[in-house]
Amino acid sequence: MTGNNDTVLQFPFEECCDKVLRELEEAAELDVEWARFGEVSQLLAEPSSVFRNLAAGEELPLSERVQGHFFRHDRIAAHWRPRRADSRMVGEFSLTHIMRAIVEHYMDDIWEGEDDWERELYSELRFFDDTPRSGSGRMALLRATPGAMDPEVWFFDTRQGAMRMELDYPGYLDAVLITKGVIGWQYLYCEPALSGLGFVSCSAGLKEMVETFPTLFPDHDYTDLRARLEERL
Repeated sequence: MTGNNDTVLQFPFEECCDKVLRELEEAAELDVEWARFGEVSQLLAEPSSVFRNLAAGEELPLSERVQGHFFRHDRIAAHWRPRRADSRMVGEFSLTHIMRAIVEHYMDDIWEGEDDWERELYSELRFFDDTPRSGSGRMALLRATPGAMDPEVWFFDTRQGAMRMELDYPGYLDAVLITKGVIGWQYLYCEPALSGLGFVSCSAGLKEMVETFPTLFPDHDYTDLRARLEERL
């Protein structure tokens, strides 16, 4: 199930997402349950207004690099799995509009933390990518500290808590387009030392990704992902 909901694509990142959703749909080896754009709210459709409001209301004067990955839809999401019965790979992403993520998706509303350090951290985190259909308990978060132009990106796994990623927000969104949301891909951009039980549970799927995706999606380069996986195995 894919498409742009009869919405004209207006921004470069929307066009990139449209290409990826079509790549998923056209891959005969995959069973795609969901791959589509969400609705567009006219209140959140104009980037200059959105980023002006985030700067004034949330004290987040986001950089031009962040603004360059703007999309208008409340969500852009996909959920898929290979047709092979013996596959260990599952994919899901559910990207939330940046304004909705920052003003609505408070991490400490769903996970308070176990000590003062965690509680303070989670009060600053806002999730913008999660896995509601597969229920993997994993999500990506922006650290919305006042004055941040390029907020930190963190990865949360219920098995191991929150881990800071090497990627920034635009880098994360670009990586989603390459990985197609394979569950656990975010570990490849966290410290190797943090590759614990959460990583072990998805390592087979990640290995399958780097072995099969170069053929399935030849327009993307998986060299770096393969090297990162080998470093953590």
